[in-house]
Amino acid sequence: MTFRPYHMYDDKTKIYQANMTRSLGELYQHMEKQLDFLTPDETIDGDTLTNEQLEIIERVEAIEQEWIIDPDRRKELTLIQWTD
Repeated sequence: MTFRPYHMYDDKTKIYQANMTRSLGELYQHMEKQLDFLTPDETIDGDTLTNEQLEIIERVEAIEQEWIIDPDRRKELTLIQWTD
């Protein structure tokens, strides 16, 4: 019998979870950088945004929809808060 130390990379589930965690973190950093034109706590009229800014917002919302399937959860975690 040979002793082999346990290593995280021996467990495919742990590898997958670590990769998903890393990917999601990198993705949120990218989205936050894309949304730099929005300043925290500032109210922005959607009618004054440029086409490029609107496209960025649409891309971020699409990514959030893809990664956070539950719409209620997505509302809680979104980077963009819309109000009427």
